[in-house]
Amino acid sequence: MPIERPDPLRHVMPGPRLAVVAEALFLINLMLAPGLAFLVLMVLWAKHHDHPDPLVRNHLRQTGWTCIWGGTLLVSLSVAIFALGGFDNPWSWVIGVLYFTLVHAGLILLGVLGLSRAINGRSWRYPIFGPREHD
Repeated sequence: MPIERPDPLRHVMPGPRLAVVAEALFLINLMLAPGLAFLVLMVLWAKHHDHPDPLVRNHLRQTGWTCIWGGTLLVSLSVAIFALGGFDNPWSWVIGVLYFTLVHAGLILLGVLGLSRAINGRSWRYPIFGPREHD
């Protein structure tokens, strides 16, 4: 049974609201309320991971896994940089701040692209972090 989508030329947001909320929570987790938005996103995924709309499942799965893997990579490699180089080494700070800034900004850019795809009613896969879709 195909799911009817609104005409994107006549509607401001033809994508499903839950997919847009998932992508918005991904960005909120990165920029405004880290941790809190992640918990809300995980609760949404737990409640709606078997949603009948494949687009909603796609965006919930992509944002959930990208939050988990991206956050783990950001924190663990930042800690590793300072653990190996030391807090008193200026090069540790240069490398640590550059690494965190570039990866964090990259995740924000990908999140904006995902939000745009959700608003337009299209599926999305985060490069590197996002799991491959099987359905």
